[in-house]
Amino acid sequence: MMLDSSIIQVLVVLGLPYIIGAVRSFFAKPPPPSPLQRLNNRHASNTPTKPSRWNQLMYTLLGLTTLYHLFYVSLYNPPNIFRALSLPADCPNFILHQSWKEHASFDSSFMVKYPDSMRERFKAVENRLLYQVYGQDAFLNCEHCTERSDFLLYLIPGALASYVGMAAILGIATTQTSHLNKYRTWGSAALVLVSALEYGTYQKGADIGSLTSLMKHEGFTVGFRGAYLLRHGSMAMMSVVIMGLLQRSSRGAGPRDEVEILNDLCAAQEAMIGRHRALQLARVASLRDPLLRKQFVEYWKKREVEHNLLLSDSEYKEARDMALSRIDVESITREAEQYIEQVIKAGERVPETAEATTTETSEAGQTKASQA
Repeated sequence: MMLDSSIIQVLVVLGLPYIIGAVRSFFAKPPPPSPLQRLNNRHASNTPTKPSRWNQLMYTLLGLTTLYHLFYVSLYNPPNIFRALSLPADCPNFILHQSWKEHASFDSSFMVKYPDSMRERFKAVENRLLYQVYGQDAFLNCEHCTERSDFLLYLIPGALASYVGMAAILGIATTQTSHLNKYRTWGSAALVLVSALEYGTYQKGADIGSLTSLMKHEGFTVGFRGAYLLRHGSMAMMSVVIMGLLQRSSRGAGPRDEVEILNDLCAAQEAMIGRHRALQLARVASLRDPLLRKQFVEYWKKREVEHNLLLSDSEYKEARDMALSRIDVESITREAEQYIEQVIKAGERVPETAEATTTETSEAGQTKASQA
């Protein structure tokens, strides 16, 4: 299958609505946050945070992945006999053989890397074209390859391993944070697009047909070298982008999602229940002492008298009614109910360990109360 202009036009027409929707989503105005979300965002902005151990592990993994692909792009050069001999690919056979022997006499490992069987095969110009398009590994090690499609099939497992590894890293890096799911989808689509471009790079080199025409093209746009640079360069760039998205979505570095807010609500509720039980235990212990019980009763009687005096004040009533008239209680209640439904749908259940801890704390509190 050739990746010509007509196929590219069809793909562009089919994907144009999705591309427009994706671009519009980046510029769309987000809905106003609910009161609870504003309170949580304010609390998160005032609380200094540091990356979690999971994010630190992901930063390390993505950093190593970036360095790995950058090494192959900038420092590692696939073996190529014409580059090693500083000769053009269409040079005469006698010049190629003479230069080959001269380098072999100076370097003992030269014939190991470039065996003499290659020199005999290079007498045919077609073999030189296959060597330049599909690389030395496929040309030298693929014994059953006779057609150009055979060389391309030989290279698929190695390229597929790179894409599978990058897809696994993409999935691991976007698992812990729920609002990175859409970036996982876009990342998978980018991998598919890069694989199509790599296939087109091989096809472009194979469709040239002559070694002279191939030499007129730039080395990084066609053949094995172009596909090699495209794959590793794209994956290095993708790793950097994923690191930026993780940094942007970390706690305290951007808007928090419903799962993080729900976890904070569960922790705050557990702390509130613990304080309430401690207050009950302190109240039970204080009422057993006659003096403390007398002070307790007098305190609450005094507070009740003050509260009754405040409610009977006309100025307080007017101020309270005016303040309540400025607040749209119905809309606040409706927004709160909608937000609670969204949090419940997107949230996770409280782990069983937390429930067991709460149960043990309750039993311990009841035992202390009975002993008191």
